[in-house]
Amino acid sequence: MEEHLTFYAEGSEIIRLEGVLHRREDAPEDVPLAILCHPHPIGGGSMDVPLIVEMAEALAERGIAALRFNFRGVGRSSGISSGGLKETDDVQGIMRWLEDRGAPLPRSIFLAGWSFGSWVGLRWALEGGVPSRLVLVSPPLVGFDFFHFLESADIRPKMGKLIIAGEHDQFSGAGRLRELASRLGADLELLPGADHFLFGREREVARRASRFLLGGERGGAP
Repeated sequence: MEEHLTFYAEGSEIIRLEGVLHRREDAPEDVPLAILCHPHPIGGGSMDVPLIVEMAEALAERGIAALRFNFRGVGRSSGISSGGLKETDDVQGIMRWLEDRGAPLPRSIFLAGWSFGSWVGLRWALEGGVPSRLVLVSPPLVGFDFFHFLESADIRPKMGKLIIAGEHDQFSGAGRLRELASRLGADLELLPGADHFLFGREREVARRASRFLLGGERGGAP
């Protein structure tokens, strides 16, 4: 089941965002929710890229609700892209929407982000977000200074973390990915033969991500 919805980013600006909620019709009201963050809009990233859609569908099939959405300035979402500086407010807007919609809150929150979405999602998670499990797909270690941010970040040891990336990622060498995984206390899965864009590997990545997130809590029968 897919539900198209709108919500507003946190902050002083009025930014109206669009999203799609995937869930099984028989899922309980408090089913765990996975927030999915898309790649950089400069490269055509949106909530409709195949890998994000595959992850949403894989999670919903297994009883976990999944919300994919467009960051500010993408698709029908209003505002202008800030290159990641204010997009954490977009993610936080989902939490406000959950509180205001009048339904039971999800018993667990997960987050998965791809490339640019992993940068935004990680910052949101460690700056006060509430996910119990976090998946970073192809974190771009060139152009986004993950390590500088992590110098002052509160790394939560109880938060499950997984990094999935291609062994030939153009923006993140295997050594740097291992360093990031060590710094975060994250598991690392390097996909043989794959690069940053993971073309043709969408379903495999979705399976790996959903398997990890399902390890945290199941929302229904598999």
